[in-house]
Amino acid sequence: MIKNKMKIITLYRLISWVVLILFFLMLIPANIQAAQEYVGSSSYSKMAKNTQIVNLPHNALARDSFLFLSALGFFNTVARQKINPSDTLSKEEALSVILNSVGKQQDAFVRAEKLELKRPSGQKLVKPYNYLYLGYIQLAYDMKILSKKEYQDAISQVQPSEKEHEKMTQQLIKKNDDTIAKAVYEGRPYSYDDLIFVRSAPATRQEVCLWVVKAFKVPLTYENLAKTYPDYDRIDSKFLSSINTLLKNGALVGRSDGYLHPDDYITYEELAFILGSLKPNILSANGLKEVKLEVKDIQKFNTDKMVLDCEDDNGNDVNITVNPGKQDFGVIADGNFLSSSYLQKGDYVAFYVNSKNEVVLASILQRPGQENIKGVISKIDAKKRTFSLKLADGKVYNLSLHPKVTIYDANSGKSLNFSELNVGNLVQVKVQKDRADAITLLSLDSPEIERVQGIISRITKDRIVLSQNGQLTEYLLSPDTVYIDKGDFSRVLIKNDFYEGMKVLAGTACGYVQYLSTTYDEKSEDIVSGILHEVDSNLGYLEIYNQEGAKKSYRFSKKLGLKVKKDGQNASLDSLLPGDVVFLYFSGDFVRTVTASSNLQQKVAKIENVVRSLASGLPQKIIVNIDGRIYGPYEINDNVDIVKNGIPAALKDIMPGQYVKLTGSFFGSSAYIRRIEISGNEYVKNIYIAKGTVNGNVLYLSDIQILRNNAFEPLYTWLSFQIPSDLKFILDGRPQASLSKLQNLPVVVVTKERFSQEVLDTVVAISRGSFTKIQGEVSMVSSNSVVISGNRYSIGNKTYTVANGLLTPASFKVGDEIIGVASQDTIVVAKYQEGMSKPVFVRGQVLDVSELEYITVKDYVYLDGQRGWQYVPSKLTLLYDTQTVLCDVYGLGSPKEILNLKNKSVYIIHNGKYANVIIDASFGGYIVTGVVGKDMKILNAQYNDMMTQTWNRIDKSFTLDTTQAVLIDAGGNLTAQMPQFGDRVLLLVPQSSFDISKSVLTPSIVLVNY
Repeated sequence: MIKNKMKIITLYRLISWVVLILFFLMLIPANIQAAQEYVGSSSYSKMAKNTQIVNLPHNALARDSFLFLSALGFFNTVARQKINPSDTLSKEEALSVILNSVGKQQDAFVRAEKLELKRPSGQKLVKPYNYLYLGYIQLAYDMKILSKKEYQDAISQVQPSEKEHEKMTQQLIKKNDDTIAKAVYEGRPYSYDDLIFVRSAPATRQEVCLWVVKAFKVPLTYENLAKTYPDYDRIDSKFLSSINTLLKNGALVGRSDGYLHPDDYITYEELAFILGSLKPNILSANGLKEVKLEVKDIQKFNTDKMVLDCEDDNGNDVNITVNPGKQDFGVIADGNFLSSSYLQKGDYVAFYVNSKNEVVLASILQRPGQENIKGVISKIDAKKRTFSLKLADGKVYNLSLHPKVTIYDANSGKSLNFSELNVGNLVQVKVQKDRADAITLLSLDSPEIERVQGIISRITKDRIVLSQNGQLTEYLLSPDTVYIDKGDFSRVLIKNDFYEGMKVLAGTACGYVQYLSTTYDEKSEDIVSGILHEVDSNLGYLEIYNQEGAKKSYRFSKKLGLKVKKDGQNASLDSLLPGDVVFLYFSGDFVRTVTASSNLQQKVAKIENVVRSLASGLPQKIIVNIDGRIYGPYEINDNVDIVKNGIPAALKDIMPGQYVKLTGSFFGSSAYIRRIEISGNEYVKNIYIAKGTVNGNVLYLSDIQILRNNAFEPLYTWLSFQIPSDLKFILDGRPQASLSKLQNLPVVVVTKERFSQEVLDTVVAISRGSFTKIQGEVSMVSSNSVVISGNRYSIGNKTYTVANGLLTPASFKVGDEIIGVASQDTIVVAKYQEGMSKPVFVRGQVLDVSELEYITVKDYVYLDGQRGWQYVPSKLTLLYDTQTVLCDVYGLGSPKEILNLKNKSVYIIHNGKYANVIIDASFGGYIVTGVVGKDMKILNAQYNDMMTQTWNRIDKSFTLDTTQAVLIDAGGNLTAQMPQFGDRVLLLVPQSSFDISKSVLTPSIVLVNY
């Protein structure tokens, strides 16, 4: 029994200990994890100073990005007292801002100091920041953002005085402009690589796209989004992939007119928009992290210390300690840069924190669930600070104001107080639950305003009834309803000017009238149009040339005034210029409104006749042929800019028969000509052998062979040409006046370039038989014959040779290497052979490779366009350097990594000595040739089997998929330019991807016109 009692006592003691332990555990806090602690940054005063020099953009996204970049000091290397959003940046300024954003500011300074130490003693720099910019240029070259040529150009542009530097910059810009102008005039392609890199010159939009993508190493996209823009053809191929990448990421958008404007100078606002879209990249590059927190409470202490009690999205506590004046951070909110004291309880904020756990910057965010709504204020309670918002669908929101609500008037561009708002105002409100955080009073040009035309049936103190085709509709008037005359907000009226029976135009929204305007009928008989010749504001008349070419004058009243709109914008009378196309609207006998358009056009024309002054003999008028129709006579005078062969010319150089490009305004039989370019680039473009058929004024070619690379090769498509009035046509050796007999006959067609367009020059046809291709060396020449490769051919006055790009009567000498076409035994046309300059395309296994010296491949094959892959059992050794392009299909990006290619099989494009491009991609054993049709269809496809060395026709079309392919242009260069309609392509398709039963071809390499 005692034993049992001892057991009970022991059990009792054990239970007591357990209860005691549990009691102490209850006293310990459940969550012993301390809150995350951050502090303000000591550089707040510097950030506040940075943002004081900035005028902010109107675009909300660009405005916040502007503040973000400015606060972090990325604009500090730009030596400007004030930065305006519309200002343009020089190339060196743009590079400095981009590289600062990538966190490379210190790296640029170190390079600048090294360059400064190398400078000769006593030599003065242009300006204090000059050597810093050189540091950025050195860094950009080291990061492979700038090419070697661009770097060398920029480094050489350091002059001892500011005046000399400015003069040099202007001279270099003019030289570049001349290079572009000459290339455009002669119809030749030009590239940015042809131009001098002028570091002080303005940076273009497409240049900056390339620099941003390379600096931030943004992964490239292969989707050609730029092709949807109207000015796609103005993009240099060097920049296309970068532009597509930024378009895909949403970092690049067209300007307000819907065009990309790749060659236009970039503004600070546009650069801020691009960089703002790459904010995650900027934060990562600068060692910052973004922490999103809700401010739960704000504790203020007597020592000026302030603690923000915050909570993250996972419910964890975060404390931020701020000491205003010492350790603080700036806040970006509603397009302003403010101190941390702006924050309120309930704000949802992105804090940017550095590696020291310092908050350097913050931005108030739109919380999840926050929305923007548009409507009309239907009720206001100023005392309770509440209002009601009526939407277009009739729904009503009852809202209270945020303690620090911002109210902005889009009409005046100013901030408002809540007391300045009225019932009937059309506003956009940022709403969080039932709280209005921001209010914007919308512009009277807002698309939310519906224009309603009708007759006033009744008008009272607060409402108006309009009759529209017999239907009566009631609208409310408000204290802020604007009353105007003739749709012009500068012609201010009062409500008493409107009466029953008056025809009006009402701008309405959600049942309220935003503005009420007088109107007038614009009947067709009350509108006159033409080309403006003269405006006299003193005598009050306008003089125009109408569609019939007759000159007419019309009066306007200086007392009533004249409303002018030009190119869609309100303008003044002074903005009207001779040559503008105008429409005149009348009220009674007077012109009341003029709408004008600059309307400059370019037309290629042939001068049929010239009307000359009897006194001077100089041209006064020209009669021209445009697309087969005769126009004119058009007046010309000393004010017309005349250009011939790229250099200024004079009126005396205008002659009948010339082909010219006219720039000016054209309206029916009237024209105002500003510029005449006389064609000087009529060089031979192509020589074709084909079947020719004429239908109306068009020549159609089929079964075509084109002379290219010293050989006639098939062109798997058909062509059509407008027949010009100066065409030379020869049928069976006799000149013909008409082409109507040409119906599916063998023809030799010579075309030429005229203002960058391919046009017909000579068509030689035979009614029976066929043409013979001839090639070889001229061994003997007489007055009417020539011996080529042992065969004698006749020559006559209808035999042509192509020399130096020009088509001339026959001229041969012994030793000439020619290729041409003969009809029976008579030469039709012959062209001197050109030196083979096409790069060689090979593939082989890398046997040996030395860093920045040479690369050797064995068992290689070279590509022959006619015979396919040709095997060579020997070795091939080529030199390479830092300018050799390494295609990064598998991550290669620098010459240092080329050593990893040993024992791999690679493609190499070379010129016999140097490797220009090295590509690591899967082997395309099958070669497919064809022509690009619409929607990237490959037409007339054939494939060459490497094993059998035979070409095999494929009786179907394929869709070309280039997502995994490397694109090579005709010059053997890597390109991002997709194949175009009519291009001949060679597709190198791996065995694993080659399946002719499928409808899609996926090559590893695409060679375009190679």
